[in-house]
Amino acid sequence: MVAITLSAGVPSPAMAAPASVAKVRTEAVLDQGWRFLFRQDGSAQPGAADPAWQAVTLPHTWNRIGGHIDKAPGYDDRRGQGWYQLDFKAPAAAAKPRRSWLQFDGASIVTDVWLNGSKVGTHRGGVSGFRFDVSDHLRPGTNRLMVRTDNTAPETKGSATAETLPMGGDWFMFGGLYRKVSLVTSDPLHLELDDHGGPGVYARTLQVGDSSATVEVVARVRNDTGKAEPATVRYALLDAAGAVVASASDKLQVRSGASEERKVTLTVPNPRLWNGRADPYLYRLKVDVLAAGRVRDTVTRNFGIRTMRFDPDGGFFLNGKRLALHGVNRHQESGANGWAGTDEELARDYALITEIGANTVRLAHYQHAQAEYDLADRLGLVVWAEIPLVNLTAPHGMAAATPAFIENAETHLRELIRQNHHHPSIAAWSIANEPNLMGLWSPLKPATLPLLRRLAELSRDEDPSRPAVLASCCGTIPGETTPGEKQPGLDAPPEAVDVFGVNVYAGWYYGTTGDLGKYLDRVHAHYPAKSLSVTEYGAGGGLTQHSDNPLGGPVNAMGRPHPEQFQAHVHETSWPQLRDRHYLWGTWLWNMFDFSSPSRQEGDLTDTNNKGIVSFDRSVRKEAFYFYKAHWNPEPMLYLAGHRYTRRAIPFADVKAYSNAAEARLTVNGRDLGTAACIERVCRWRMVALAKGDNVVEVSASLAGRDMRDRAVWQREEGPDTYRILAGQVAVTDTAAGLHGSDDFFTGGEGQLLNRAGFGKRPNKVVGGAQDQGLYQAWRTGDFHYDLPLPDGEYALTLRFVEPDEKAGKGQRVFDVVAGGKVVLENVDIAAEAGTMVAHERIVPITVQGGMARIGFVSKKGKAIVSAISVAPR
Repeated sequence: MVAITLSAGVPSPAMAAPASVAKVRTEAVLDQGWRFLFRQDGSAQPGAADPAWQAVTLPHTWNRIGGHIDKAPGYDDRRGQGWYQLDFKAPAAAAKPRRSWLQFDGASIVTDVWLNGSKVGTHRGGVSGFRFDVSDHLRPGTNRLMVRTDNTAPETKGSATAETLPMGGDWFMFGGLYRKVSLVTSDPLHLELDDHGGPGVYARTLQVGDSSATVEVVARVRNDTGKAEPATVRYALLDAAGAVVASASDKLQVRSGASEERKVTLTVPNPRLWNGRADPYLYRLKVDVLAAGRVRDTVTRNFGIRTMRFDPDGGFFLNGKRLALHGVNRHQESGANGWAGTDEELARDYALITEIGANTVRLAHYQHAQAEYDLADRLGLVVWAEIPLVNLTAPHGMAAATPAFIENAETHLRELIRQNHHHPSIAAWSIANEPNLMGLWSPLKPATLPLLRRLAELSRDEDPSRPAVLASCCGTIPGETTPGEKQPGLDAPPEAVDVFGVNVYAGWYYGTTGDLGKYLDRVHAHYPAKSLSVTEYGAGGGLTQHSDNPLGGPVNAMGRPHPEQFQAHVHETSWPQLRDRHYLWGTWLWNMFDFSSPSRQEGDLTDTNNKGIVSFDRSVRKEAFYFYKAHWNPEPMLYLAGHRYTRRAIPFADVKAYSNAAEARLTVNGRDLGTAACIERVCRWRMVALAKGDNVVEVSASLAGRDMRDRAVWQREEGPDTYRILAGQVAVTDTAAGLHGSDDFFTGGEGQLLNRAGFGKRPNKVVGGAQDQGLYQAWRTGDFHYDLPLPDGEYALTLRFVEPDEKAGKGQRVFDVVAGGKVVLENVDIAAEAGTMVAHERIVPITVQGGMARIGFVSKKGKAIVSAISVAPR
């Protein structure tokens, strides 16, 4: 049995109640003394004496997934039923005639609750808060609470979640009681507690003038006394010092067993506005219910006075002034603890978000904890809030949404809005993310627009002060699937709303980063009356994977590797295109943090989406983080890229730093290599020679009277006369034949991959007779050449080939290799010499004169090809 501590609502001195103040609302947090038992299936309650019960403390999830290259000790991706049991003593404050409620801030996904053997309710949805009235089930002395949470995947036959959002998503649905559980008690005459988890008090700014603002407040009062009662509702808006700046009162007669709604307007003189990060000023809204000369219930909430407007051509306006919103997406994962994060972990995450200089956050793809919206209020971060209608707008295997599915989607939306209505940071209610994604490859393509339009209308009914929005990936322009791909069959989600975002991964899943701005212009032109934002863009970044040239070949977006430098390249080339399109009302990079995703075997991690610009455990800020910090945070900063790429494969390096200074200086081993202008906050020095052994690389800059320095040490195992390059590959790779650099120093040709990954498992092609498969995972093909700076002398040129076309025959691909203006290999025919999918190696002598070796590949029939190039003295 566990004892519980009560906290009570206490009237503010500025709103002192009459002398005969009774107890108002209390909350007892139930976080200690729980026992937990996982069961894969079965609906019968486990026995209370079962020895398999484990002692746990809330918040709790049994799942542990993501963040490691292999499945780490404690890994647990089980989905099923998690049972929780708690014996607790009812507090005296819960004695009748007072009312008692069990409040769950979040439990995943379908939750059933029993108190003292009686079932008190079921909640379907893993991300929102909910309450059950247990007044008739709570008893004096010891009470036994039993909770079953079920996070079974919805596509599982017979799953309790089959018609509960979400149907899927690129993240893991952690199970358990992962947020706070409380016992709430109130007077029988109280502000409504049975209102989709809402506080019973709702406020919004109606207008802001030069000298005053008008605020509308709605209160819903419930009478459980057993008789009709006259009551007074008293409203007060308090400033940060606790002084009342506006007040009103309203009398009403509340019938027994009924709820009554009242609405008032408060006029606030000379309001101080909630003004984003510049001045996130918060008032306190306090609503009392009084009857028979005493306060019977009180609710207080933070509130900010502000106006927000969305313009199709001008972007976003806060309090009448344009504000360029730039920020990040965030899942509610905290790293190793998954969804069961602590307040300290949440504060740590938001310290990183504010450090980068973001002024907005998209809370993907579901309702987050109240503490997170509170943080956004206090920090001045504009919020995109969302429900988990993701991938599908119908249950798995269904051609259309079922009535239960529609009801669940509407419930999620009502819960999101009513529980978070008062947060000034929230700009919009998102009704969906990529709702037709599964239609890209599924023969079933449920129509999205009927449900989306229904939800948009519901959002406007619930809160006309904020727009209904959504994020679209597919079918955004009718007749297209993804950008530039023409295919009928998908409807266009943006048609359901007036304000929307697009998730666009130019340069990652498709096209090049240069396509981004052109695509956005096309979307804007197609929807000229709708306000457009970019809700996702980005790329994966592996902390242990690196590139000498991010343009050296195609990236294996859904596989391995994901060089950190390629991620930085995508962001460096995407951000200026977004910043300069003023019609965009907001942009959110994907993602602030690496997060768990069981469909991902990518980069250098398992079960992890590595598109975060901060590592899964928050210990490492990736290079892209510093790129954005240089743009968004005005504090002087300088960061040398390449801190993790310390073992260098190539004798020359392009050195890069990020800074908001105008220029920076570079030294290598104490040798001054001069200054470089920091264009778009990127300072570059091309073709910097690295010596054998340690190379101390240091950058320096000055800004606003502050001198800044950053340094790294890069090692070279060979001198300037040795090259190892993987043709067509974007990542540096350690092989049995030595450390090989990514493709570089080339002109012409095209890089191609042997094995391109996708969702789901597929066997990799294997190159027969290969010394190391890593030498043959890509190739460069066409007519192309390499210019390698080398000291004059005699060298051995090693070329590694594979014929990747298993149907190729003799004479179908024939080419010459030229070095120093001479043909060193003539009529190379890999299929004839070695066969297909078999490693083929040729070593030839070359002579270098004039400090440069040009190695060319000249097609004669078909296209020339090479997988790896090595040059070493002989």
